[in-house]
Amino acid sequence: MTVHAEPFHQTIFEEPNELPVRASWMRAKYPSKPLTYHEECEYHLIKRGRGSYFIADRKYEYQKNTLVIIRSNEVHACLPEPGSYLEKATLYLPASSVKEKKADFSTAEDNFHHLLNLSEQEATTIEIIVKTICREMESKEEGWDEIIEAMVAHFLLLIRRIMLHTRQQAPIVGANPMVSRLLKHIESNYNQPLALYSMAKDAGCTPGHLSRLFKQHTGLGFKQYITQRRIAEAKRLLREDIDLSVDIISQRVGFKDFVVFNRNFKLFTGMTPSAYRCMLA
Repeated sequence: MTVHAEPFHQTIFEEPNELPVRASWMRAKYPSKPLTYHEECEYHLIKRGRGSYFIADRKYEYQKNTLVIIRSNEVHACLPEPGSYLEKATLYLPASSVKEKKADFSTAEDNFHHLLNLSEQEATTIEIIVKTICREMESKEEGWDEIIEAMVAHFLLLIRRIMLHTRQQAPIVGANPMVSRLLKHIESNYNQPLALYSMAKDAGCTPGHLSRLFKQHTGLGFKQYITQRRIAEAKRLLREDIDLSVDIISQRVGFKDFVVFNRNFKLFTGMTPSAYRCMLA
């Protein structure tokens, strides 16, 4: 399974005056996606397919009628089974809207679940909501924005009710304390040289054992994860700090060789860092 290794900050809502809702429905063979994070809350209704999502520091396995919930700024990646066909609805909402409907559960971790197993009726209701939002966004007939706002409110209230009455989550690949410590260390030091050998020595195990644990619990290779994390930060800096040169940004996120940075950035984004910055201008 190939997953690129550095989370990037994704911008969901581009224009200041656009309706802050994004909805889509996709049916396709779905490749593993690189790590990403964004300010918006993200919801995926799985209608067909199997695999897992890596969210924050662990993997969550999904199947039909699973609802995946990713909160604001949580690092995550979709890891479908290789070659699997995935059908899912996706909804992006501003964190402020979710909080307003008391559906973020930010202060009630015991009641929060990243994955929910839905009944057929619950899954059908959410499917109708998302398809209605997509249809109204496309037609933009009179009152379309009010209908979408009503659909979003319906969705969030439904999720809140399901969450409050849920006693069992979808299967979780249990967090490993050693991997959790390693992820926290990487998050604090991804712009510094990081060697699996020294980390394994500190953890009291072999590099091979730590590498296998890391891949088992995150779905990502150790080097892949670090590279993706650096590219993610580079994208944020290219977008938000226009006074920094591309070369300085490459060093700031942890690449000592600009050629390597340029090559990896193009591999993960399809364009060079300079082209990416020009596209945003």
